[in-house]
This record gives sequence, C-alpha cells and structure tokens, in this order.
Amino acid sequence: MASLQETKEDIFSHVPQSLLDKVAQHAPLKSVQAVARLDLDEHGMYLDGYLVLTDEALGGFRQTGGAWQGDWTALKGLGSAVIVEGLGMNLLRLLSDGESRAEYRFTLRHAREVAKLHRRLEARIAGKDEAETAFNGRGEDEKKTRCEKCGGVIPAWAEVCPACLSKRKVLSRLLDFVKPYWWQAALGLVLAVAATAAGLVQPWLTKPMLDDGLGLKHGTKPSFAVLGTYILVMTALMVFIALAGFVRERMMAKLGSRMSRDIRDRTYAHLHKLSLSYFSRRPTGSLVTRVTSDSDRIWDFVAWTVVESVVSVMTIVGVGVMLFLMSWKLACVVLLPIPVMFVLMIVFHKKLHAGFDRLWHRWSVLTAVVADALPGVRVIKAFSQEKREVDRFSRKNDDYYRDDVSMISLWTLFGPVMQFGSQLGALLVWLVGGYWAVSDALAGRTEGAMTAGTLMAFMGFMWMFYGPIHNIAHMDRMFNRAATSVQRIFEILDAQPAIFSKTSAHAVQSLRGEIELSDVSFSYDGVRRVLKDVNLHIAPGEMIGLAGPSGGGKTTMVNLICRFYDVLEGRILIDGVDLRDYDIEAMRRQIGVVLQEPFLFYGTVAANIAYGKPDASLEEIITASRAANAHDFIVGFPDGYDTMVGERGHTLSGGERQRISIARAILNNPKILILDEATSSVDTETEKLIQEALDRLIANRTTIAIAHRLSTLRKASRLIILDKGQIVEQGTHEELTSKEGGVYAKLTRMQAELKSIIAIGG
Repeated sequence: MASLQETKEDIFSHVPQSLLDKVAQHAPLKSVQAVARLDLDEHGMYLDGYLVLTDEALGGFRQTGGAWQGDWTALKGLGSAVIVEGLGMNLLRLLSDGESRAEYRFTLRHAREVAKLHRRLEARIAGKDEAETAFNGRGEDEKKTRCEKCGGVIPAWAEVCPACLSKRKVLSRLLDFVKPYWWQAALGLVLAVAATAAGLVQPWLTKPMLDDGLGLKHGTKPSFAVLGTYILVMTALMVFIALAGFVRERMMAKLGSRMSRDIRDRTYAHLHKLSLSYFSRRPTGSLVTRVTSDSDRIWDFVAWTVVESVVSVMTIVGVGVMLFLMSWKLACVVLLPIPVMFVLMIVFHKKLHAGFDRLWHRWSVLTAVVADALPGVRVIKAFSQEKREVDRFSRKNDDYYRDDVSMISLWTLFGPVMQFGSQLGALLVWLVGGYWAVSDALAGRTEGAMTAGTLMAFMGFMWMFYGPIHNIAHMDRMFNRAATSVQRIFEILDAQPAIFSKTSAHAVQSLRGEIELSDVSFSYDGVRRVLKDVNLHIAPGEMIGLAGPSGGGKTTMVNLICRFYDVLEGRILIDGVDLRDYDIEAMRRQIGVVLQEPFLFYGTVAANIAYGKPDASLEEIITASRAANAHDFIVGFPDGYDTMVGERGHTLSGGERQRISIARAILNNPKILILDEATSSVDTETEKLIQEALDRLIANRTTIAIAHRLSTLRKASRLIILDKGQIVEQGTHEELTSKEGGVYAKLTRMQAELKSIIAIGG
C-alpha cells in the first residue's frame, strides 16, 4: 500500500527559506517529517512561529527582529505529547514522567496542521515506523479555505478562488462537451458565415437601387427594370438568410440541449462517486441547482450566446471592411464613439462580474432553504413553525431580490448609455456625410462624389456595425451568467473522491466475514480524533454488540468498516485483506446495513425491497418479506406489493419501514451485517416482530449491532463498550453487568432505574 505521506516539496511549500536555513544547521532537511504554524507565545500574544518535527527532535521557532530564534526538544525520553483544548486556542504539551518539557500555543486557525504534526509526533515517540501507519495528509476531503495564489478567503459557496478564476478558461472547458458533436457546430458556423455574408450584400444593394433604379445619381434616368432586378436579388437574399437562420438556430438549439443532457448525466454520475464527507459540508439545494438550473443556463449559452457572438464578430469585421471600401474618411467618423463605448464595456464588465457571483450565491442559499425545509416538513408542522420557515425563506428571497434589482439597475443603465454612443455616431455621419453629399451635388462633381445612394448604403452599414457591438456588450451579461454556472458545475466535476478503488483492487465475490481493526484512529475534521488506537478482532459468523455513551465512536466504527470514510491511522482488514485493497462496490455488496431510520425511495414496496437486487423475482421478494415479518402487513395494502411508498416512506409506520428495510437486507444476502439502532424507535410489540426477523437475518452472518436498548444485545457473543473513542470494556452481557464500576454495568443500571420510574409514573 502506497504511503500517503506528503512530499518534502509540500512540507516546505509555505516555509520561509531563512527558517529552512536555520533548521538545516541542526538536522538535514530530508529528516523533517512535518511543519506547522505557531501564532501565540506563552503570554497569548501573537507571533510568527513554526513547529518543525524531525526524526530525532521537535523544534519551536519564532521570528524576532527579522531572525529566527528557537530551541529543540529531543524525542528520546519523551513519554507523550498531548493537545490541550482551550477557548479560542489550543496547547501542544510535551510530557516526560508526567512533567511538562515544553509547551506551544496556537489559535484554532492552525489546529488542523498542528494536529497532523501531533499524530506524526506520537508515532515517533511510540517508535512506530511510518510504513506501519497510514497518515491521510489533508484529512477527509478537506476543503481549502484560502487561495494559495492570492491568499484571499475562498467563500463557503465556492471550491476555488473566484478572484483568481479565469472566466475564459472556464468556458473553454465546454469544448470537451462539444467534441462529440463537432460536425453540428461546424455546420452551424458555416451557416452563420453564409448568412452574415448575405446580410452584408443587402446594404450594398441600396446604393445602385437609389442611384440607378430611382435615378438619384446625377445624370442617371430612373429604371423600374433595374430597380426590380435589385429587389429580386434582395428577396432571394432575405429568403436565404431566413432559411439559414432557421436551420442554424434549430441545429444549435439541439446541440445545446444535447450538451446540457451530457453535462447533467456526467455531473450527477460524478456526484455518486464522491464520498460522504463531500456531502456533509455542502447544502443539498446548492448541489441540486448545479445539476438542474446551471446546466440549463449552459444550454442557453451554447444555443444562442456563442453563435450570436461569432456572428457579431464576423459582422463587425465584414462591415468594417465595407465601410472603409465605400469611404475611409466617413468610416473614421463612425469609429469616433467606439473608444467611449469600449471603456464603458470594461467598467460595466467588472461590476457585472462581481454582481453575478454574488447573485448566484444568493440563489444557492435560497434553494438550500427549500431543500432543507421540505424533507423536514413533519417536524415543522409538529412544532407549528410554518411561519418561522416562511419568514426564513422570505428573508433569503428578499436578499436575492435586492441583489437582482441591483443587477437589473446596472445592466439596464448600460444599454441606454451604449445606445446613446451609437446615436451620437449616427448624427456625426449624417452631419459630415450630408455636408459632403450637398457640397458634391452643388459643385456638380461626379467622380468620387458622395451620392444619396452612397450615404444611405453607408448608413445601413453603420447600423450593421453598431448593432453587433451592442450585442457583444450585452452578451457580457450572458457570458458572466454562463461562466458562473460552468464554474459551479466544474467544481463538482473537479472534486476528487476521497474514497476510491485502486486500479489493482480486488473484486471480491464472497467473504467469510472476518473483521480486524488494527491501531485504528479517525478524525472527521482532522483535529479531534473520534477513534483512538482501536484494536478489535471479529471472527466469521460472530455477533458483537457495540454499546457505550453517545459520542463514543460506535457509528464511526461501522462507517469505517463500510468504508464510507478511510482510517486516519492504522488499518481495517476483512478476511485478512486491507479494506483499501478491495473494489468498493464489490465489497459493499457483501455488507448489509439496517439503520435506525430506514430510508425508503418513492416507488412501490416491491421496488424498495429489491433495491439492492433489482433483478430479483417476485417470489424472492415475498420470501424475504416473510423472513422479515413484513408479508402480512404488505398484503393488507390495497395494491399489495405494488403499493406506492411516499417520499422517504412517510406513508408507512416506523415499524413497517424498518421491516421493509430488513427484507431488503435479507434479499441482498450480505455476509456482513450492520444493525444501527434497528429497534430503538418502535413499540414493544413491533420490536418483538423485528427481533424475530433479525434473528433470521443474522444467522451465519458476521453481525455488528449498535443499540442503546441494551436488552437487544443479549444475544451477542461479545459486547464492545466504546467511550471517548476507545474500547474500555469487552465481554459477555453477564460478565460486564457483574463488573463493579464498569461503564456497561452503569448503563444497565441507569436503564433499569429509568424503566422503574416510567412504570411507577404509568
């Protein structure tokens, strides 16, 4: 198994060179195991300091007068190293024979990196070889809080620093989704070029229509035949432009729809590859918005904005050439307002960029409120908190509305200002061009004269020139909207699963069910260890019970056995093979889980029972239901096994949901079974039915049962008592209840007293 130890480059990446030179005077840099920041002195005053752990010693350094001062504490002779938690700060204390050898203080900002150094320090003190202990460098799917490039804080709603994000680079990544449909994109581009070229011909025809057809040119007679010819040509161009536009828009709309579909499929599939730790810190509403609304905005961007941008750029170039061919002097007049319009675009772009990031953050918060409240609607109604939830939504809705109105005010101001610039250009062209046309007519000039037809054609081209500039300026809003959505989607696609199968993973077909935990430690946040040096062996087919005070680490232990998380230190073996060497999907198919609050999906009862084995026959489903004591109440439903279960199973009682969950586990036929408080929330009669079903379920299976009702653990061959992340007691029910002063005996006594109080009160 490859070590997860950081490379030396990672360790030294944020360490000043002057400190490295100081450390090198004591020990070679290759012996450095970890570095962590210190920011408090012994009086609680801020300082700039570092802890440096080598193979032989721990050094504490602080910068004084531009130089690094500090001392080293040899690891040899140290008894232990402990972190003492305080209010707003923690303390790392080195102990020898119960006496403090050194103390180092730090704020919670650096708690994670000091905790990582502390784990390695403990391993060195205990004499453990690092090859024996796997250290997860950044912890479970840790999210960076500061940008490594600019040092700014990364908002909670983003995975990367918005300030350092290149919108162009983000949008260019969409090309990966265009590649399968490149021919459609290419054909759409060809049609756009053809339609643009045809559009450029139309204003050019205005000149001969007026000068030759209507006879406005000096010395030319009017001719309806000439006029009719040009009208027919213009009609043909109009028909071609309309047909090309129809085909192009239809094709690009389909392309955008296909891309949105592919993005939704890929994003949703990738979400299922990510570990539980990814979802634990992200609002459900935000993830739902990214899969749905953000992908829809990408469709709008691909289908319309991209094409219009390309057409606008080609039109500007083509029309610009035509303007200079007709009259380079008048073309320069047309360009006069452009610098002002360009400056306005830059100014408004910056404001729109920041505004859309803020607006989509507001939208995520708003959807998160809805996603949080709807699943808990029963609790809301039970406590009559409907008004409170409505008010909470209303506040977030108002926040979004205010930012939205601010953005509307911004981009609606932008349009009229840009329009004024183009109107100003039109006035200048009329003024200058009209003056030249009148002067040439009065002077009787024909060679190179400014005619009425030339001026009208020029005006047509001028509006064709300004129009795309307006389009591009307003597309900035669409670009920002799309870039923000693409960024949010790629944040999901770029997230790497903390739990994954190796390329050489073993796709196990069957297990014996032997489980061994060896020196297992774990932390959810990288600071506090929920499990500490746990060692446990479970024989194949053995049933053990996990008990102890709340927060002792029981659920965490089964989460690690299911490999929902990876151990921080140590390893877990199943049938003598490290969990991390198994293929995750194949291994989890061998593990069945019955939860305290079973989750049922919207669908039929039969579909929920067969969730783990979709190809199961109705006969197999009924057999599993009978074993789970669920068949009798299922056939009592009007539609039997075809009865629709409401979302999360709310149309069923707690006991019915639990027995369907047990039937699901029985049908899946796992070799390892985990029961997490399976009977804690039901009445006595239902508990008896569930217990009978569980007795059938645990036969010939390795079973780990968590229960607060200690009576449900009597059938366990062995009880494991966890307290504060450590195994404090082991033995049978009789052995532990007879142990004077034991944790289990105390819990048993407390439950007996509680039952007596309830009986007396009844």
